[in-house]
Amino acid sequence: MSPSPLTDPEFLPFKLDLVGRRVLWLRLTAVQRREAAFLDDRALPANVDGGWLPLDTWLATPAAVASPAAAIFHIGHCGSTLLSRVLDAWPQVQGLREPLPLRTLAEAWPALAQPESRLSPDEAGRLLQAAWTRWSQPLPPATRSVVKATSSCNGLIAPLLESQPGMRAVLLDIPLRPYLATLLKSPGSVLDAASAAGERLRDLQARGIGEDLALHGLSLPQQCALGWLAERLRFDALAGGEHAARVLRVDFEALLAQPEATLHAIAAHFVLAPGGVPAALAAPAWGRYSKAQAHDYGRDDRAHDLALAAERHRDEIAQGVALVESLLQRHPALRAITG
Repeated sequence: MSPSPLTDPEFLPFKLDLVGRRVLWLRLTAVQRREAAFLDDRALPANVDGGWLPLDTWLATPAAVASPAAAIFHIGHCGSTLLSRVLDAWPQVQGLREPLPLRTLAEAWPALAQPESRLSPDEAGRLLQAAWTRWSQPLPPATRSVVKATSSCNGLIAPLLESQPGMRAVLLDIPLRPYLATLLKSPGSVLDAASAAGERLRDLQARGIGEDLALHGLSLPQQCALGWLAERLRFDALAGGEHAARVLRVDFEALLAQPEATLHAIAAHFVLAPGGVPAALAAPAWGRYSKAQAHDYGRDDRAHDLALAAERHRDEIAQGVALVESLLQRHPALRAITG
């Protein structure tokens, strides 16, 4: 390992071990970063250069000055990997997809004020700042980073906007029915979305919604629909809040239906040259499965799969829609938010 991975931008913080208070640093080339759908163990090349260093050493190292990375936050299974890969068409953009330490911090964040937390609130804030600063240092020829977060990291949007004054974020989601159809065509996706339902239910109930609900009384499609509603409300609050000018709501259906106009809006928001839009529209990612680029998977394939899933899982989708509708009847003001 290089004698100075903490200051060498070729190294990324790859894993956080909060129990052992250490950080795994790995050297990843620009090509390896571009090819990775997820910056976790699936991205590990053979004979990678790196090693563990103490967390306290990292926190004590002065951070380099960097323009804050832009971010893509999303509700999960709504085209965020495709959008991230399309943005790679801008030569100055380095896409970093789902860095694992961000997920670790998101999992730790709700318990920061509790005695069982392994990080103090101050430490957590400094660690988030240090990690975001490193992710904001792209490798040449890129000059800008765009971090695509895991969907479980949405609780970090507000802290990041607060601590990173120049950061801009896209908030990507999708209407409820295609969201449920997308999940239900893949059992693993349903379990992934439902695993976040507890935190999302707590968030809803903190807003005075669904106080009588409990996960054990809900089917998996209902839990997924509940999570969709919670994230729509979170995104709406952010888009109307203190940092509204630095967030952009994007509907994935609109990206597919009107890609040119939507990419122009995203480019303007991220301060990317509008001249890069034609290359982005021609990006191979549109015709590939985003998480495994070797597989063909275009817009027509997606539409066919969604139509098939909507038919096969009609009853499950109806369960989720009915739950959301019951909450909207009790809270009519939410209709303007949910679309």
